[in-house]
Parts: sequence; C-alpha cells; structure tokens
Amino acid sequence: MEVLDGALTVNPSPLPPASARCAAAGGGTGVAASSGVATGDRHRRDARGEPLDYLTPGVVVFRADLPLTTRPIPALDILLVVEVVSHGSRREDRGSKPIAHAEAGIPHFWRVEGPTSGAPSVCVHTFELDRTRGGYTASGEYVDRLITTSPGRLDIDLSRLTF
Repeated sequence: MEVLDGALTVNPSPLPPASARCAAAGGGTGVAASSGVATGDRHRRDARGEPLDYLTPGVVVFRADLPLTTRPIPALDILLVVEVVSHGSRREDRGSKPIAHAEAGIPHFWRVEGPTSGAPSVCVHTFELDRTRGGYTASGEYVDRLITTSPGRLDIDLSRLTF
C-alpha cells in the first residue's frame, strides 16, 4: 500500500523472485558492510512529514545508526531508494515517484527496468539529486554490470538478475 499525492494505491506483495531482484539491486549486505549504511527491501518511507506521501520503494538504503525498528524511515536518513519497474508500475516508477523522492531530499534514486517493464534486458538507471533544480539528474545507465562508489562501494552482476 502506498499513498502518493493523497491517492491510495494497493499493490499485492511482491513474489519471492521480485524480492530477490530488489535485494540484488540494492546490493544486499555488500553496501552495508563497505560503507556504514543499512539496506532493506519494502521499507516504508515518509516524505519529510508530507502527509500525502507514504511510499514503499523496492529497496531503501539508510544510515546504519538508525534503529532497525524505525518505521516509516524518515526521508532525511535515506541515502538511496531503488524502484523495480513492472508493467503495472511504469508510470509511477518513471514519473511521480522520482519527483516525490527528490522533493523529500533523497540523494540517490535508481530505477531497475527489465522485460516485465518493456526493456529488452535488465538495466539500472541511476540518478543523483540536483539540489539547485530540485530534481534528479541521470548519472548512469548499466546493462551488464553496475559498479559504483556512491552511495557506497558496489559491484552487481546484472546479467544474473532475471525478471
């Protein structure tokens, strides 16, 4: 269940393969171990107290010192959100959700596309927050392998992900 701009959206819980894709996209404990952050899938996040937004990204990477029982995760404690696009979530994952995450001040946003969303293969689009314009700027597009140091050191073999 998510609320975006006051509109309630009820989606079924993801099946195990989708959860596995989310964990792989977020790097699992590899990100946490290397950079002092924690990761989790399907954690709700608030939008700096915005009562009309209550989102559940596929993966949330947040500060390691935040108690794991904190729900929803405050947007100011989040370093990265990952949305895994499906056929039914294309419009929100490509449009309204990045806007909401940027307005909340989340510095990094990744969008994972695959055959279920119309992409020919798994592709991760990475974005960084441009605070001067208040939106995300594309920072990369990865097809076979995602290697980055922001928000933490990460190396993901995308060819192993299946949709």
